[in-house]
Amino acid sequence: MKDERVWQALAELEELEKRDDLEEGLWRITKEVGLLFNMILRHSGAKRILEVGTSSGYSTLFLADAARANGGKVVTCEFSPFKIKLAKEMFAKAGLEEQIELMEGNALETVEELEGPWDFVFLDGMKDEYVFYLSSIWPKVRPGGLVIADNMISHKGVLGIEAYKFTVDMLDDASSVTVPIGSGDLFSCKVEDQ
Repeated sequence: MKDERVWQALAELEELEKRDDLEEGLWRITKEVGLLFNMILRHSGAKRILEVGTSSGYSTLFLADAARANGGKVVTCEFSPFKIKLAKEMFAKAGLEEQIELMEGNALETVEELEGPWDFVFLDGMKDEYVFYLSSIWPKVRPGGLVIADNMISHKGVLGIEAYKFTVDMLDDASSVTVPIGSGDLFSCKVEDQ
């Protein structure tokens, strides 16, 4: 990631979330997780990237920087008008608005309507909805594609997270591992039938 505009937008979001007068709380991945995603995307050449849960757009910037390098695009979903407005401002400041399509509204409805195939999916929306996102998205993930779900360690024991882990374990065409970085991410790769 060499574009200084992207780093400036990320730094601005890091400072913004320290304020206690925000209309809504902002949650995000760590910088290390963002860089890991960026490297995985660049290495794999992924072009069709889906994110469920935009929040401030922090993670989206890492995804979109790689999408630009690969000639691809990020589709990201967000419900909150406050976060949508903020994210759009950050996308423009980072010079990445052409690589990002922000879908406004309920992600459960949005992901159902979106067509695949997806190369890379990042789930960081409502934790109790993870299983429902997966049921809509998994059939649209290409063989070799990745679905990464956040908060597997930080939210251990939360019903939605445990249900997601159980569901992923039941998939015959998935190879999965939890990576203890950031809040803990469960990486699931779609494998082809042998």
